[in-house]
Amino acid sequence: IRRTMIANPHTKITFRDPTGHKYIFNRAADIIPPLPKEVLPHPKGVTADDLIFMAKHTDKRRFRSLLTSNLSRMSTKRVNEIQGITGIDLNKRPKDMKWEEAEQIVETFAKMDFMAPPTSGLIPIGKEQIEKGIREILNPEFVATTTRKPKTFRGGVSFIIEAGISYGGDSGRMVGDQRKAEIMRFANRVPLAFDQGSCAITEALKSVDWKRYGIRDLDNAPITVFVNIVSTNVPYLSTGKQSVAPEPDILHEVRQATMKIARNMQKYIRAKKAAKEEEMRSKIFESLVPVIIREAAVLAEKDVPEYDVVLAKVTRRSKYEGVVQDE
Repeated sequence: IRRTMIANPHTKITFRDPTGHKYIFNRAADIIPPLPKEVLPHPKGVTADDLIFMAKHTDKRRFRSLLTSNLSRMSTKRVNEIQGITGIDLNKRPKDMKWEEAEQIVETFAKMDFMAPPTSGLIPIGKEQIEKGIREILNPEFVATTTRKPKTFRGGVSFIIEAGISYGGDSGRMVGDQRKAEIMRFANRVPLAFDQGSCAITEALKSVDWKRYGIRDLDNAPITVFVNIVSTNVPYLSTGKQSVAPEPDILHEVRQATMKIARNMQKYIRAKKAAKEEEMRSKIFESLVPVIIREAAVLAEKDVPEYDVVLAKVTRRSKYEGVVQDE
């Protein structure tokens, strides 16, 4: 439910467990995502199975008509080109298409250049919405999110990668009394709850050099990494649809998205570390400067001078602002 709420911040979920306890997860955003537009499959995203299925369920009289009406970026000129390359009579009835011929046509698709598929069927969550969802559920110290531009894999299947990272608060997962890293994987807003180890998203995240971004050990860091793949044809590894296949283009996009938000997190971690060091430095000076000035006054046989200005200069404390003067 936590993961569903993060990926769908516009929803409100009420859950009652077997003991009767009621849980209410309020929406974090009021913007309802638009409905995706129906788009035709791209030639480079179909298989022989798809062509045979279309042939059995079409009302077209000729296979060439099926191609131009059921596939995007497919013109009469392209159909004639396919017929010339394969030597298959595309004027035949769709139901007369043989499996071997469908495989040959798909192989020809792979060798041809087509315009990129339309992206109107892809509806990403949006980086602002992801941030709202993460803040509502995890209440972190820091959040960074990104939504990448549409890309394609296998030459013609459109997809978008979205990523988010949170640090501190309720980020990560509790293992005993320690918080460890948590990877949240999604496909079209739906959580992928199983087969994490074999998923391309996990593979891409593990390949990132996290030490460069202030995380010495990813597994034991109090962070949550969110990754959502948006596509009309998610390349699942199995029929269980719980892990994404390691397509090179998808791996690359997940890495790029993760490294972008990790750089923002690195700046926050560095600033937090610097602030902590400054705090320790200020406390040391606040304890030593008064003692040194009093002892120096005794040795010089003079009255103890006002030392607020000196203390403000060496500690740079905000509470001494307005006291600091130019030398």
